[in-house]
Amino acid sequence: MADKIRVLLTEEEVDKRINEVAEHINKDYAGKNIHLICILKGGVFFMCELAKRITVPVTMDFMSVSSYGAGTKSSGIVKIVKDLDQSIEGRDVLVVEDIIDSGRTLSHLMKILNERKPSSICLCTLLDKPERREVDDVNVDYTGFQVPDEFVVGYGLDYDGDTIYINSVSDLLSLAKSCAYDQWSVGKTVILQKDLSLEGMLWEPIPSFSGQFKGSGHTISDLTITGQYSPAGLFGIVEEQGSIESLSVRGVVSVSDSADTTTGGIVGINHGTLISCQFTGVVTGDSEVGGIVGRNESEGTIDHSTARAIVTGKSSTGGIAGYNLGAITGCTNVGSINTEYQEASLDTDGFTAKMVDQINNKIAAADDDATNSVTNVATDTGGIAGRSSGMILTSVNTGTVGYEHIGYNVGGIVGRTDGLVSGCINQGRVLGRKDVGGIAGQAEPYRELDLSKDTIKRLRSELDVLRGLVDDTTGVVENSTASISNSFSAMTSQMDTAIAAARQLDDQASDYGDEVADEIDRASTLLADTLTKLEPVMDTGEDAMTKLTDATGNLKWAMREMAAEMLMASSALSKTSSGLDKVSDAAEDGRDGMSAISEGIKQLLESVDTGDDSAASQAISTILTGYDSLSAEKKSDKNLKTGIELLKVANSVASVFTLGSGMAPAMKAVTAGMGLLRTASLLSNDSDIARATSQIASAIGTISTIATQMGGIVGSAAKSVSASDHPELAAALTKASDALDGMGSITDGIMDNIKDWVGNNGGGSIKDGLDQLSDASDKLSDAMDDLSDSLDLLKTDAALTSATLAHTSVALGQMQDGLGGLTDMMGQTRDILHWLNQQDPIKVPRPSAELTNTKDSLFDAVSAINDKMDDINSTMRTASNQLTDKMRAVTAQVSVVSNLMLDAVEEISDPGSKTIYEDESEDLIASQSDGKIENSINRGTIDADMNVGGIAGTMGVENLLDPEEDNKDEGTSLLRTSYTISAVLTGNINEGSITAKKDMVGGIVGQEELGLVTACESYGDVTGVNQVGGIAGAASAKLRSNWAKCALSGEKYIGGIVGQGTDSDLTDGSLIAINNRAIVSVLEGQQYVGAVSGGQDGDFYGNLFVSDDLQGIDRLSRVGQAEPVTYETLLAQENVPDSFRKLNLTFKADGHIIKKISFDYGASFTLADYPEIPQKDGYYAEWSTPVLDQLHTDTVVNVEYTPYIPSLSSSVTRENGRPVFFVDGFFGGSNAVQVTQQDITADVHGVTEQWLLEFTDDGNETHQIRYLTPGKAKGKVYVKQADGSWHKVETGSFGSYTTFTTTGTEVEVAFVPAKLPIWAFCAGGAALLVLLLLLAKRIKSKRGPKGEKPRREKKGKQPEMADAPADELDTPISETDMQ
Repeated sequence: MADKIRVLLTEEEVDKRINEVAEHINKDYAGKNIHLICILKGGVFFMCELAKRITVPVTMDFMSVSSYGAGTKSSGIVKIVKDLDQSIEGRDVLVVEDIIDSGRTLSHLMKILNERKPSSICLCTLLDKPERREVDDVNVDYTGFQVPDEFVVGYGLDYDGDTIYINSVSDLLSLAKSCAYDQWSVGKTVILQKDLSLEGMLWEPIPSFSGQFKGSGHTISDLTITGQYSPAGLFGIVEEQGSIESLSVRGVVSVSDSADTTTGGIVGINHGTLISCQFTGVVTGDSEVGGIVGRNESEGTIDHSTARAIVTGKSSTGGIAGYNLGAITGCTNVGSINTEYQEASLDTDGFTAKMVDQINNKIAAADDDATNSVTNVATDTGGIAGRSSGMILTSVNTGTVGYEHIGYNVGGIVGRTDGLVSGCINQGRVLGRKDVGGIAGQAEPYRELDLSKDTIKRLRSELDVLRGLVDDTTGVVENSTASISNSFSAMTSQMDTAIAAARQLDDQASDYGDEVADEIDRASTLLADTLTKLEPVMDTGEDAMTKLTDATGNLKWAMREMAAEMLMASSALSKTSSGLDKVSDAAEDGRDGMSAISEGIKQLLESVDTGDDSAASQAISTILTGYDSLSAEKKSDKNLKTGIELLKVANSVASVFTLGSGMAPAMKAVTAGMGLLRTASLLSNDSDIARATSQIASAIGTISTIATQMGGIVGSAAKSVSASDHPELAAALTKASDALDGMGSITDGIMDNIKDWVGNNGGGSIKDGLDQLSDASDKLSDAMDDLSDSLDLLKTDAALTSATLAHTSVALGQMQDGLGGLTDMMGQTRDILHWLNQQDPIKVPRPSAELTNTKDSLFDAVSAINDKMDDINSTMRTASNQLTDKMRAVTAQVSVVSNLMLDAVEEISDPGSKTIYEDESEDLIASQSDGKIENSINRGTIDADMNVGGIAGTMGVENLLDPEEDNKDEGTSLLRTSYTISAVLTGNINEGSITAKKDMVGGIVGQEELGLVTACESYGDVTGVNQVGGIAGAASAKLRSNWAKCALSGEKYIGGIVGQGTDSDLTDGSLIAINNRAIVSVLEGQQYVGAVSGGQDGDFYGNLFVSDDLQGIDRLSRVGQAEPVTYETLLAQENVPDSFRKLNLTFKADGHIIKKISFDYGASFTLADYPEIPQKDGYYAEWSTPVLDQLHTDTVVNVEYTPYIPSLSSSVTRENGRPVFFVDGFFGGSNAVQVTQQDITADVHGVTEQWLLEFTDDGNETHQIRYLTPGKAKGKVYVKQADGSWHKVETGSFGSYTTFTTTGTEVEVAFVPAKLPIWAFCAGGAALLVLLLLLAKRIKSKRGPKGEKPRREKKGKQPEMADAPADELDTPISETDMQ
């Protein structure tokens, strides 16, 4: 190690530079006091040396912070480990650091300190690494040295002896070898000091890493992993205490997909923390394949990391993680996930040649055998995670996800989730076949399992009854025919078999039930014992709360009394030595508000004597109003200022007293709830247990809220006290405020831990919470001591009487007594939980497999009994009435047994055939975070076949990978299986367009089988075939308070909120649509179209819509259910989204927005309102819709580009079929020229025909017109001018056409043929004769002498041809052109 250390700065250099920095500070702070804040621990040496050299007055304080929570997991915010001891409000603060690199922690810290209102705040550091800066809001005012991006030690800077430096590939290989032992890296820090290339190597994953790997922003490139590694990645496994930070990796991780593999670009399986990491390249595997991590375990965290990779897998494939059970926060994916490579939108700029080769190889393999392409069978594919049961927070996907019309459970953020997705954004395109969504492909619910076995007990009882009936019937028919007797004998034998099987089944079930019952009884007893121990503890807490409330009330009056006496001691009121005389004299003085203060003091003293709280509040208000009107000079009186501050504190104490009065009842409620819970647990009364638990949770929630509110009030009081005049009082109040705030938040945490404890059978986290609560109580007690000390300091100038001080001391003593009781309660509770943690955990065994065989035997026996009964019924028609009655009773009982048997078989073999899901999504929306997607936005386009949504493709349950049939939970169980479920989409927004090739497509969710969709907004256009909805395509659950403003297209069942309501196969539920709002337009729809719902099925309440042409539900609007309103009325509703308050007209060209206009409901637009069209070489451009009339919703107008047409031809032709006119220019496909022959009106002699030409404006000022004159005669062309006159234009020729140029798009043309002289006709005849002779001679020469073949042209010599304009070749030439 020593040989790697070099001297960066000498002692002399450091000493000299500190002197220079100190001189600079002395100059800047001349005449001021500096308050130095040292950031522990590294800044101590530097601040001490700096402080010795500063000549202006200096005070110092210390602070310790961390950007991590437990272990090394980033909490995303700064955690204050040690806070300041003094207030910095109004002070000139200088923060002193040892070294600044990334600046992330310091950025958060400076924001926190600025919120504490210092007069000024600056930053000083000994060392600065600007190359490492990751934020731009950290401005260093005083810098000792700027140093390179290297690890620096010395001069008090933190140094870890277990630090390993990676400077070469051999160092990295050595690390990998050492990590084969999973404990080797525990506690070690690995620092990558330079970029490394692994080119030419086949890397084997680092097996297990438990330390801290600091990448320092460096890159490991040319990573290549192939073969059958699992888990695979640069690191195979990162353990729970391990972390990787600021590391970039480039390369190819492509493991065998022939078996299950877990593959990630950086980590295969992560139990630890990844922060600010990046992977670029290719990742390929089988299942659990991610651009950063293959599988993120429940304790794992991936924070602010980026993937820019092509990721391919068969199941659970994601841009950041394949399968997420932990937390993914602030991550970004810009890569392509499970796309065919040639279709991927990924920019490969920056990819190495090896990466590109890998991509090309995959393309070739997919072309050779399409059936082997992973995308053909891919399921659970997402931009951030393929599948998630954990949390995905504030993450963004911009890459393409999925392949069109192939793949299941495809989402822009996550393919399938039953965890929490919150605050995420998708901007990439999402493609697939079924269950495809902008945020999640399949949103599964949170589930809890319940068990029951009542049917089997009933079956055994009814079989006993049946046996008795059969015995009676056998006796009656003993003398009957042999056939009947034999049948009953056989039936009796089968009955014995059935009874034996039923008894065996009941015994087996009973044994299992006994095992379960024993554990449940033990759990009930353990809970009852725990609650018995807790009840007296809660009594102690209740007494403590009562004492605290009484103490606060007494302190309120004592503080008011102190304030009055301090005010009377002020010089402004001191005209006599008697307190009452002072008040009287000051009142007579009557200037600068003193009279108001004097009157208020009189009233306050009277209220203190009478105990009138209302009168005291009025008196304090009078005093404060008078004080506000005083001049600055009079306000500076120390006693007066102190009195006013004490009044404000007294007011806060009064508010605390009012709030505190609710503490004791809440504690009583906790005690009562625990008593009820103890009794209910002993009696196994589920309803009482639920009620007691709810009562305890509500009471603890009340205590938490009161504590937090108290903290806020005391904090406000602290801010009202001058820190410069009464620093001890201000600090005491601040400490009390922080303690109360801490008690509130810790209490909330304890409640969360209690919920976890119920499911996980562990109390360690609750004990930790109580430890923290006890510490907070101790801090509050210390704060009361400080408050008592600070009030003692106010005994200046004998202003306070001994009686007043005695009252204050008594109140503070009572408060300390109450706090002591509260502390005792925390300690006793902590001891009880410690005892509880030592008890054996509750374990419920699984049912035996032998029960299935017993069930089959019972079923066969009952079936045989049914067969025998059929035989007996056919032969007993002639039996006696007594026998008939007996048989009827037996038959009825057999029916009862058979039905029970079928019920039992269904419960044993096919629990899914029953209603096993109880949907409690709305009740659990606040308390349950799993099964929830909230506050997320989709901006990407979604294109799939069916079950397609802007947020989620499907809300349902899919436990087996049977994507086409969607089988649900087909496992077997002896006991009836039932679930409590919760699935929620809330606060989400879709802005992307959604297209489905088939059915069930919605702006928010394609198919809602269960759960709740609430407070969501839909703005993207939705297109499908059947069941197309602005919020949901098909729904069997609740849609509440959603907003849809979009355009819909389909065939049947088109609705602004829901396409069609359906019945759920899972819950027996149906659609319930409540208080939804819609402004939609239906562009295409053939049947069942409505502004709220296309179908009539479901229940509708309070839904409103705006439309001039649609009804609410299909063809009917219903008052109170689906009701039309005006746009203004809709805007008057509660919680109207901002996007509904304005309608937008968007202009797009080639998918890019070129302008967006906000407009009022019902506005119209013409081309004059449109923006200029972006031109495109070789294309004619025009708006798709030139006129928009009465717009009622958001509208998009696109530019339509068509290749230029060089000329327009008239539909009017001459006798030979050729157009009379051509207009040359640059025209689009929809452009045309209209030609009309007119009566001759031109005032020009000799006109033989007159035409009107009208054609589309192509933007050119002039156009060339080609005119086929009558008989192609020569002549003059006249064009009508704007003033009505006719003007002869210059003409040219283009083959047979006469050409001329004109302006405008509406042209009137007149033609005057030329008159030829007689000699011209003669010359023309002679020329024709010569032409005929030449033609005959040429024909004869081609034939040659008889029998001789015509001569060929020599090779390479082209026949001569008369010159002709090139464009004329595009125009057909008829024989008449040669005349």
